[in-house]
Amino acid sequence: MLHPDETVNLDTIIPIVVGTHLRAELGDRRRGYYLGEAIVAWMEQQEIPGPPWPLVCSDLWYLNDPELRTRPTICIGQPEVNAATAALSSKLGIVLLEDNAYRIQGDPEFIELKYCLWGIDDAHTNQCVEQFIKNALPNFLGAIFGVSVEK
Repeated sequence: MLHPDETVNLDTIIPIVVGTHLRAELGDRRRGYYLGEAIVAWMEQQEIPGPPWPLVCSDLWYLNDPELRTRPTICIGQPEVNAATAALSSKLGIVLLEDNAYRIQGDPEFIELKYCLWGIDDAHTNQCVEQFIKNALPNFLGAIFGVSVEK
């Protein structure tokens, strides 16, 4: 596991990127920690001791570190409140779109391991994260750890 008193080796993390906007701090950071817990739970179920480990970080930190941007990444939050979502979303396909609710963007083949998740409001962003955990997270993590996931 990661520890705040130890140097963070970027090869040992999966960034969960949230915006530095106050709205993002209110909702998306909480969702980021929730998603991180889901990642760790999946790793435990698969008996994967890690690394890499999930780490919630700000969009500014992520965008200003070229090495960090090479890591498999999940961005949470609308492009208006998360600059990393704004930077990545135009390069990603839509994996799941629920009109007037939320969208999940990424690579359905799990080759380019970058995902953006956001809803039109707080409740819909929660639904979006739940759908990602249920429908895409196992394959996303399977691609990172080299684990075949049955559909």
